[in-house]
Amino acid sequence: MSAKKPASVNGLTKTQMEELRKELEKKRIELRRSISKRMNRDTELDPSEIIEELDQATAGQHQDVQLRILDKEVKLLREIERALAKFEKGEYGLCEGTLEPIGYARLKARPWARYSVTYKEELERQQREQSTMRPGR
Repeated sequence: MSAKKPASVNGLTKTQMEELRKELEKKRIELRRSISKRMNRDTELDPSEIIEELDQATAGQHQDVQLRILDKEVKLLREIERALAKFEKGEYGLCEGTLEPIGYARLKARPWARYSVTYKEELERQQREQSTMRPGR
């Protein structure tokens, strides 16, 4: 007779919580490695050392793309760190806007999610409305 333990305040079982924590920790390690490699690789190439203008332009574009990727990885790492800190506070899996459970399916797809799907859609709708109301747009 194995009774299933009730879900916690965030609607997740202990097994789901551990699975999501491990997923976040794994992603954190991957991102840290990638960021470190990208930073080391980017310092190796100095566009000013390239003589031909075309090569210089190509190197500059490549560096711009690498910096954008690096920026995205750093931002994602911050989100993952925030999610892992929520485990310590007992707040993981709760929507930051409503304090309602986010839902396992969403967290499985995006373990660092800060908002429930419903609340995130509402935020995006409000942002669209505000951007259409701004003059000059």
